[in-house]
Amino acid sequence: MKKLVYIITGFLLSSSVIAQQLPFSESYFLDKYSLSSAYAGNSSNKSLFTSYRRDWSGLGAGPRTFRLSYSDGYNSNTGIGGKMIIDRAGIFQQFFALATYTYKLEFVPEHFLFFGLSAGIYRNSLNLSDYYNDPQYNFDPSLISKDVKSKVKFITDYSLVYSFNGIQAGVLFTNVNFGESSYKEVDLKYKPLSNFQLHATYEFNLKQDWNISPMVIVRGGGSIKTQLELASQVMYKKKVWGTLIHRGKGVWGFGIGANVYKSIVFNYNYNVSSNIAVNSFQNHEITLGINLGDFMKKD
Repeated sequence: MKKLVYIITGFLLSSSVIAQQLPFSESYFLDKYSLSSAYAGNSSNKSLFTSYRRDWSGLGAGPRTFRLSYSDGYNSNTGIGGKMIIDRAGIFQQFFALATYTYKLEFVPEHFLFFGLSAGIYRNSLNLSDYYNDPQYNFDPSLISKDVKSKVKFITDYSLVYSFNGIQAGVLFTNVNFGESSYKEVDLKYKPLSNFQLHATYEFNLKQDWNISPMVIVRGGGSIKTQLELASQVMYKKKVWGTLIHRGKGVWGFGIGANVYKSIVFNYNYNVSSNIAVNSFQNHEITLGINLGDFMKKD
């Protein structure tokens, strides 16, 4: 009984992590598939991206997120993609693996709709061994010292993007699932929360070599307070770029990136909060991408 009490308490304390569900990325200007599944095969072909994000880096148990994705155009109207995400905060860990299919429709000349459907699996786990093996913790022998994993859960997401001459706007419903999830080791059930996301962006061409792309993102969902994010990217000759981000009431960030060699790109994002001490709240994200099609072309 005491074991179950501890697990439920920890589960409730992690609600901010679990409520987030699919962890967001700030490399969405570079990897649009991370913003919405409808972009798979419609923003770039044969694109492989990997990223590592660390939130609340001033705290030892701050969230860490690893992401790996690939997308490609299957033919002129369809695209495919796949992504794997591991998100860990302290003893709490989430695993996502999703495959994506997209379809592009030109309903009037130069006006396009991108439809995206993803399906995959989700698992939540409590890494209790990391906690109880801490030599500074005098554990109660009645508590377990092994990891507790949920049963594998089937999840989907649905997305739609409208595109016309540099204007893009879309909606995403993520973590759409059926029924409740449960743990194998304990009698505990929960239902992962479904979220939504809206976004809109426009690419302005400034002179010959400069482009600027402002973006608005709105996120929300079950038991999650709706959040507004404003961002903008400035790019020079499609080779180097910088971004500015403002999220919520006090999160500010910037990013820099470059095409370092052929179609190999690198991007770095950094966040601070005006409401929280800098030595506690710092977010870092590093993204590396490659367009395999361009890279394998012969000069």
